[in-house]
Amino acid sequence: MLHQINKENYKDNYLNNLRDLMNPISERSGMIINTPYNHLAETKKLLMVGFNPGGVPSDLMTSIKEDFTRHSENPSFNALDERWGNHASGNHPIQLLYQALIKYTELMSSDILQTNIYWQRSSDINKLKIDSMLENNCREGLILNIKTHKPKSIIFLGHKAAETAQKWADNSFSNDDIKYPWGNNHKIKFYSMKFNNHRIKAFSIPHPSRFGFGSDMYRLAAILKAANNCDIELKVNIHE
Repeated sequence: MLHQINKENYKDNYLNNLRDLMNPISERSGMIINTPYNHLAETKKLLMVGFNPGGVPSDLMTSIKEDFTRHSENPSFNALDERWGNHASGNHPIQLLYQALIKYTELMSSDILQTNIYWQRSSDINKLKIDSMLENNCREGLILNIKTHKPKSIIFLGHKAAETAQKWADNSFSNDDIKYPWGNNHKIKFYSMKFNNHRIKAFSIPHPSRFGFGSDMYRLAAILKAANNCDIELKVNIHE
């Protein structure tokens, strides 16, 4: 009983801190955490971190506050099942990657928290206008999520997301890389990062919105190999 009360207090404290960071930018279009809130404030095996939310159909467009509210009112709601961009529900490349990680690795949905470096939406990464309030509050939000959820690994969706996280980390250094089978120049990059005394293995992949694995099992195998290198156990053998 006491354990359950402490667990609930821990989650309430986390949500209050998240709300405090959200409030000053709450009217901006965006999203905070896409995975279900009923699994928040529990230890995670993997953080999936994009750069910022992209386009969704107009009927699903939310402010940051509206996104927080819809998740809070329905903690089992998973935005990774809804329509993103011009794709059918659950068929955006990021959503397909989420599904593949659950299918081919040890991960369950409760093991993954999917969020973004910046919570504000833009139609294109390069069109996001980053002011000091957005920068500071989202940096504190990422640190809060790492401190609270203590992930053993992070997958960054796009190298630009990883570059920003490196700047925000207490310390960070790049490790090796492996080839991503898309032309000759695309890589999956590895990092070691430390936030709030929590050391994390991380890797970044070419952004799935442009370089998703689609039906190419060699690309998916490269992503799964990178996850395995960062201590995510696989259910399948990878043959290159």
